[in-house]
Amino acid sequence: MEAPEMSSQTDGPGMTSSDQSRLRTQAPAAESHAAELERLNEEIRRVAVRATRLLEVTAALSEAQSVEDVTSVVLTKGLSIVEAARGVLVSVEGTRLRVLGAKGLSPRLQAQLATISWETEIPVVHALRKGEMVSVESGEEFREKYGSVYEGFEELADMQTYLATPLVHAGETVGAMALHFKEAAAVGASDRTFTLLLAQAAATALHRARTYDAELDKRRSAEVLAQAREDVLGVVAHDLRNPLNLIQMTAELMIDEELPLERRKQMLGIAIRAAKQMNRLIEDLLDTVRLQAGRLSLDIEAVSVETIVRQADEIFRPLAEKRHLRFEAAGDAGTVRADLTRVSQVVGNLIGNAIKFTPENGSVRLRATCDDKQAEFQVIDDGPGISSDSVPHLFDSFWQARLSDRRGVGLGLTIAKGIVEAHGGRMWVESTVGAGSTFHFTLPTFT
Repeated sequence: MEAPEMSSQTDGPGMTSSDQSRLRTQAPAAESHAAELERLNEEIRRVAVRATRLLEVTAALSEAQSVEDVTSVVLTKGLSIVEAARGVLVSVEGTRLRVLGAKGLSPRLQAQLATISWETEIPVVHALRKGEMVSVESGEEFREKYGSVYEGFEELADMQTYLATPLVHAGETVGAMALHFKEAAAVGASDRTFTLLLAQAAATALHRARTYDAELDKRRSAEVLAQAREDVLGVVAHDLRNPLNLIQMTAELMIDEELPLERRKQMLGIAIRAAKQMNRLIEDLLDTVRLQAGRLSLDIEAVSVETIVRQADEIFRPLAEKRHLRFEAAGDAGTVRADLTRVSQVVGNLIGNAIKFTPENGSVRLRATCDDKQAEFQVIDDGPGISSDSVPHLFDSFWQARLSDRRGVGLGLTIAKGIVEAHGGRMWVESTVGAGSTFHFTLPTFT
């Protein structure tokens, strides 16, 4: 009689000990990925909240009529937005420097700062002389460089980061701002960007306040520039929303313990790409300002049409499926001269809008065709369509065909069109009410 064949030891039906070991190995990696996604989500939420609050500060500065009002807004609401513990605002008045106000300094130090001149060796004056932001990245460095300038100045060396930046309006230096931060993270790209945006808004408001009574025309011009600053902050609120939703969605999917490892890796890759896109958008906010002046900076390279289409498919197919939409993405073989990140921003805006406004069980398609001169991209949906009266206004800033819709601030199409035109292409739309819309844009091919 033959002995029964021995089988591998199992801990459950159909599961071998090697399966159990593999699962135990994969679990920490999945937990690490989930933790990283949560960290990214938290940072993105923080940036979005700060952007919204910065809009409120810009609005308050646009309403400030006196230098005193501007100083109050900057040193209260402004410092809160950039999360600074202390701040100093200085005005340039001819050859003289005047401290308009300070927060977080003792009365003695404020009195001493009232004597500053162009020769004073402190960060805010260094920033004025250099014409650019100056940073001191530790309390030790601050104490070593500036602790002996004024009596008691060394007491300020209790922070982690010190930033000082000139306030420039229309090419004229109108003042400077110094900020002290408790956290070393204040040297990050997004924090510097928010500081520069606050400085720009403060510069515009300070210039307007100083000339309010004597030069009414210049005041009106400054208000136009202040509105431009609000446009930039609108870009933050609008273009960060789609990637933020994508990261949140992938994080929710990864919570599913039964999600296969390969699918989990794919979801993590999508989330990381979206987070990088958001980071790039934050770092490029000042370039978005230049878009309005026709001076947008582009990193032009040879980019395959297949890459553009594939990335769009990877990012937006999950969103379309979640909304029960059919999604297709296909394109001819070809290469364009383009900034891949900027073009992805354009494609993302068009597809994102199509997904938002197409009803359940509808379809959204991305098509790309190429010839020897240009590539034409089309985003096609079978949504409600756009009225003929609305089409001429689609690319205007802050205009929305559906006034009741509050999912965007009306800047996306304006930005997308500007990016395409900066590439040497063009953008247009064809739409029929009840039948859907097709957005077209072209890019020059690489030869």
